[in-house]
Amino acid sequence: MNEELLEKAKPSKLMPAVIAGMVSGTLVVSFDISLGALIFNHGLADYLSRGIGIILISSVIVGVIVSLLSSYKPVIAAPQEDAAVILASMAAAITTGIAQKDPTASPFPTIVAAIAITSVVAGGFFLLLGLLRLGILVRFIPYPVAGGFIAGAGWLLLQGSISVMSGQPSALDIFPAVAMDPELLKRVLPGLVFGVLLLLVLRRFSSLLLLPVLLGGSIVVFYVSVGLAGVSVQQVLDSGWLLGPFPAASLWPPIAASDLGKVDWGVLFGSAGNMAAVTIMAAITVLLSASGVELATEQEIDLDRELRATGVANIVTGLFGGMVGYLSLAESSMSFKAGSNSRVSGLVAAAISCVVLFVGADAILYFPRPVLGGLIAYLGFHFLINTLYEGWFRLRRIEYFVIVVILLVVAVRGFLVGIGVGLGVSFILFALSYSRIEVVRNAISGLHLRSNVARSDGEEMTLTERAKQLYVLQLQGYIFFGTAYNLLSTAQQRIQSDDGEVRYLLLDFRHVNGIDSSAIASFLRLRRLAKANGVKLFFTEVRVDIRNHLERGEVFVRGDDDVCQIYPDLDRGLEACEKDIIAEAPPSMLPPPMLFYDLQDVFGGRDEMLRFLGYLERVELPDGFDLFRAGDVSKELYLIESGELTAWLEIDGKKVKRLRTMGPGSVVGESGLYMGEKRSATVTASRQSTLYRLSEEALQRMTAEAPELAAAFHHNVVTLLARRIVHSTGPVKSLFN
Repeated sequence: MNEELLEKAKPSKLMPAVIAGMVSGTLVVSFDISLGALIFNHGLADYLSRGIGIILISSVIVGVIVSLLSSYKPVIAAPQEDAAVILASMAAAITTGIAQKDPTASPFPTIVAAIAITSVVAGGFFLLLGLLRLGILVRFIPYPVAGGFIAGAGWLLLQGSISVMSGQPSALDIFPAVAMDPELLKRVLPGLVFGVLLLLVLRRFSSLLLLPVLLGGSIVVFYVSVGLAGVSVQQVLDSGWLLGPFPAASLWPPIAASDLGKVDWGVLFGSAGNMAAVTIMAAITVLLSASGVELATEQEIDLDRELRATGVANIVTGLFGGMVGYLSLAESSMSFKAGSNSRVSGLVAAAISCVVLFVGADAILYFPRPVLGGLIAYLGFHFLINTLYEGWFRLRRIEYFVIVVILLVVAVRGFLVGIGVGLGVSFILFALSYSRIEVVRNAISGLHLRSNVARSDGEEMTLTERAKQLYVLQLQGYIFFGTAYNLLSTAQQRIQSDDGEVRYLLLDFRHVNGIDSSAIASFLRLRRLAKANGVKLFFTEVRVDIRNHLERGEVFVRGDDDVCQIYPDLDRGLEACEKDIIAEAPPSMLPPPMLFYDLQDVFGGRDEMLRFLGYLERVELPDGFDLFRAGDVSKELYLIESGELTAWLEIDGKKVKRLRTMGPGSVVGESGLYMGEKRSATVTASRQSTLYRLSEEALQRMTAEAPELAAAFHHNVVTLLARRIVHSTGPVKSLFN
């Protein structure tokens, strides 16, 4: 551990983090000042210095706590412009509300209280999301939305860079305003050229110290140019080429404890809507920013930990009267690209805000605006090229279209609206794409799919002749209005086909993971269609939540339902269909299934059959008795005279899977006799049954004493096994049709 700490403390490792922190801290401070000016205007200019102090203390607290707790080490966290826009609206509303009640009262204490409460509420919400591990929700946000978010951030960074260099308000109309004013254009062009230079150099070369060297060199070039032009530093400062001058009044604390009594709580709580908007928007932005940093840096971020860290930071900053703050996409990405992989960068950035807060803004008074603006422009160019230029080659056109739409909306209406529009467009496109996925996993005729119930020859003939009356649709995925309509169309075509043979439609829900309310209408139409055409609907393996949904929608009717029937699995549903088909068919001309009739056919007469029965032992089984269990060692088989046996498996210690139900004439347990293997399944009497037992010793004796009987019996067993194989491979073949 000590060796690891020493390794991180080496100058080669520490210096990039310190430089990245200093650069990021300078950016954070400049943005803090602009955010303060954004919030405290419209009659609040007298409180600007203390407003800037609120933003700076927020940068210190949020920056330190998030840096220490974040899963992303070179994180830079601070108040962000998207939250500041809503807070500015809230401050204006509070000012208007108090002025209407008492024109002489100061709105500032109420505004400070509203900002602080918003931070605490948002922090609690972040913390709750993190503790519930809901950060994964952002993983379900489509990539084009995250890409559009990054593109929008790039646009606002480019717009902000021009604002920093020109001194004009950051707005969409800043571009034509600067282009039409030669003086402003002269201030902006050097920074934009510097930003393009940074972009070209840093995309070609990857040295960790290259960005700090370029920044330091650009500052030197700036002041050398000033000296060569014969202009004093004071003149440059007065003309607006440097960050200063800043307000000279005390920056913090914003209000004294005694001022809390001046808070107008009625007006404050009237801004609850704005507080909720900040909270929801900030939660989305935190997750999208973290996801954007992952894309920009190819570093994995624990989103739940990020939410918890941000939650704690905002609760603490709210207690100090600070505003909402969280991970900064631009500075955090720049910190990594500058070579930092340490928490030092975030702590250094927070320290610069602390110095400016308590020492004064003179700490960065002489930083050239073209250099700072060029750095911001570089970040904007970088994000825009990654999403717009490179995205053109690697994304589908429809995904690229979503990114462009989000970018345009962010540019015109802001982040929150842009994200909302992007999500809306993505959801629509997803619904259209998902509706093209075939909801019918397999469509199988009764010719190819049977239950695991052994039938007599007469029943088999009946089922074969009437197999087309049964049609099975195995469904899959999530059923909503689009896929439900496709299902309805498929069923309608089959029910109303020219042959009109379908009388039983079985819908298997085994692979369905949910349905929505819009799908209920399609199932109701299917029910009405089935009833009108005399078709019975069989639903199998329907999850409880889906079943409840269908019952509430009156697709299923409680009690006797002559249209819809529900069964626990496909096998039971097929058995019920087959029973109905057999019951409704005319009586078969074949004799009823009886063991003795079958054995007479096998051995060629009654006398030979009686000789064979002399080697067997009669066994009576009560209902529910286990003939044998899976894993038992047994060298014997059984012939069923009457009753019914069911072979089944126990899965995961609880789930029962029926393998086969066998009636009179069936052979049970032949593998134990012929192969000597342990029983692979449990066989239980479904009702009182009479069996004949043939042991290994009896078979050996019969082979020695009456080889012709043994040969006939072996031939019969082989025939039964062959039929069973054909019966079981039918469903498999149908899956590939």
